[in-house]
Amino acid sequence: MSKTKKALLIAALAAFSAPVHAQTAGPLAPAEGIVIQTTGEVRVKPDLATVHAGVVSEGKTAAEALSKNTPALARLIEAVKAAGVAQGDLSTSQIALTPRMTQPSASSSPQARAPKIDGYEARTGITVIVRDLAKSGPLIDALVAAGANDMSGISFGLADEDKAKDQARDKAAEAARTRAEIYAKRLGVKVGELVSIVEAEAEPPVRPMGDTRAYRMAAGAAPVQVEPGEVTVSAALRTVWRIEK
Repeated sequence: MSKTKKALLIAALAAFSAPVHAQTAGPLAPAEGIVIQTTGEVRVKPDLATVHAGVVSEGKTAAEALSKNTPALARLIEAVKAAGVAQGDLSTSQIALTPRMTQPSASSSPQARAPKIDGYEARTGITVIVRDLAKSGPLIDALVAAGANDMSGISFGLADEDKAKDQARDKAAEAARTRAEIYAKRLGVKVGELVSIVEAEAEPPVRPMGDTRAYRMAAGAAPVQVEPGEVTVSAALRTVWRIEK
């Protein structure tokens, strides 16, 4: 065998064996020691509300539906501004124009008839952040009075979650040590030094919702009463502890 052919053969074998070597190494073995996953939770009162409202208009043509919708949305925006909401806390959250389809009546014809467009529906929505919870109920009343006919919900949250998040982290860390010691005691070993700390992905804050579809939206309805409840903030932690015999 010539030197050139021999070199090519060696290179081919090396390329072939490389993936096998990587595969034998495989993923990292599970961490040795006591592996603990904990979650800490705190419940706090929210300090802001997010209101979703909108207008749905119908028309025989797309232009007609939009022509009804545009001034109606402008009235909602004026109502929000009149309530003292800052410009940065108001945003457009939905713009949609969809055809309204009707199915032709059954006939003696064996061929199925395709549905036809019978009109259009224009739907626009706004999202409003209310930083004074006492004003959220009156704002909903004002939006309904201004012509809102699509109230898709209200949620509550925190302007700054850092403090609550740190409290949740404290609870997760405390639980990690306690749980490691429980397992170690039951299994006849001792908890050694902490060798790994990983903050895992925790669930997003649970924001209580108010179902605005249940609100009375007719003229003269009783003022809306909003109950914010509490927000749950959580932190997840993964720790690894050495085992001492």
